[in-house]
Amino acid sequence: MSDFRATQEAFTRYVRDPEANPPPPGSKPERMTWYAQLFRNNIDGILETAFPALHQSMSAAEWQALVRQFFRDRPLASPLLRDVPGEFVDFVTDDDFVANDDSLADWQHELAAYELARFELLTGEDPEPPAGLDRGGDPLAGRPWVSPLARLMITTWPVDAMAAGVEAGETPAPDQPGTHHLLLFRDTNGAPVCQRLSPASARLLALLAESTAPGRETVAQLAEEMSMPTEELEAFAGPQLAEWRAAGVLLGSIPAQ
Repeated sequence: MSDFRATQEAFTRYVRDPEANPPPPGSKPERMTWYAQLFRNNIDGILETAFPALHQSMSAAEWQALVRQFFRDRPLASPLLRDVPGEFVDFVTDDDFVANDDSLADWQHELAAYELARFELLTGEDPEPPAGLDRGGDPLAGRPWVSPLARLMITTWPVDAMAAGVEAGETPAPDQPGTHHLLLFRDTNGAPVCQRLSPASARLLALLAESTAPGRETVAQLAEEMSMPTEELEAFAGPQLAEWRAAGVLLGSIPAQ
């Protein structure tokens, strides 16, 4: 191993965990302390921005210990700070971490995933529309195009309400576990929005995201799954699709060939 490579690896080990590793040979201790603090502050800053409710739901000592463990133990695949929140959620939802961790409750793991989706809505770039997209097209006659930024989450805890409560200064009080269908999307003004969906609406949206068929055929598929007349479900689905298009969940439709 070259001297440069050895120095680089010693630098990385020290910055990640200065309490357990010596600084690189020949380096100035005060400068290395500054580097370690700078990197830690950058990581802590982006995580506090991306996960405000999770941060506020923990004590300062608990949060700092979690960030320190993440920074020490998780090799980052990207040098970009905007990718750190995704790496953080992968870390705190990893099976080994969950099995051995007692600092986060079950609802906090889901809260982290929810806040990541919201952060990605804030930072994601506007999607490029596919060729032939008709923004005012009939979503039943054509193939509805679901915004790539839309996120459908099925959670055990009402993390949308819990996040809002924590950010308002309320103490988290988890209800009994249940099933919550959440739709996160960016509205036409660029603001992140979360809506509660019925199981039928959530299933319809999931099918639309997977399908290449006209919306009417997708509605017929759902009607078959639900053992109900297609015409009856279409009377419900038509206004729902129009509402999603107006909100920006559907960005239009591609005319049937």
